Amino acid sequence: MKAGLMILAITTFLVVNTYYDGKYTKMLSINQKYFKMAMFGFVGFSMYLLIKKNPSGSKSMLQHANALIKYMPVDRETADLISPIFDFTNAKNSLDSLGENQNYAAYNDTPQHKRMLHSGDNTTTRSVSETKKKYVAAQQEWKCNNCAHQLNHTFEVDHKVDLRYGGTNHVSNLVALCRNCHGEKTLQNKLE
Repeated sequence: MKAGLMILAITTFLVVNTYYDGKYTKMLSINQKYFKMAMFGFVGFSMYLLIKKNPSGSKSMLQHANALIKYMPVDRETADLISPIFDFTNAKNSLDSLGENQNYAAYNDTPQHKRMLHSGDNTTTRSVSETKKKYVAAQQEWKCNNCAHQLNHTFEVDHKVDLRYGGTNHVSNLVALCRNCHGEKTLQNKLE
């Protein structure tokens, strides 16, 4: 009944607001600063309650948020700004504040991470998964392995040892290159 009552209240507000040509939503936009303050307070208080009531669940959430930031194609300054909020992975940081004394050093031992690292070890196809491409680029801090320029969304992954010469799709045999450097390397390989 509460959900139905909430839907009815929202619908009534929208109908009345439309009748008065958006008068009430204009009032909301005037007080936008206060709504932002309330939202930040609500998010902070919700995070506090989550950490207090469910330390293991919040640990997992922060771990995944840190991994998401680590592998996102954002510039280094933005990542440096955001990651200290979520970064509880280094060995110095213990989780005493979350109620546990264990570190996140074993994050890379998750089954998904192991599966991604070892996928394509024995294949001779040229296809490399998007996850593996992003992982390789993130290991290079989103910089081209050849010219060291910032990689954009068109970056490509190349094999250090080509597949026809016995190379594999393992991450140790892959490098992320910008489109120009990859084109130059491919052209040189074809000319040889």
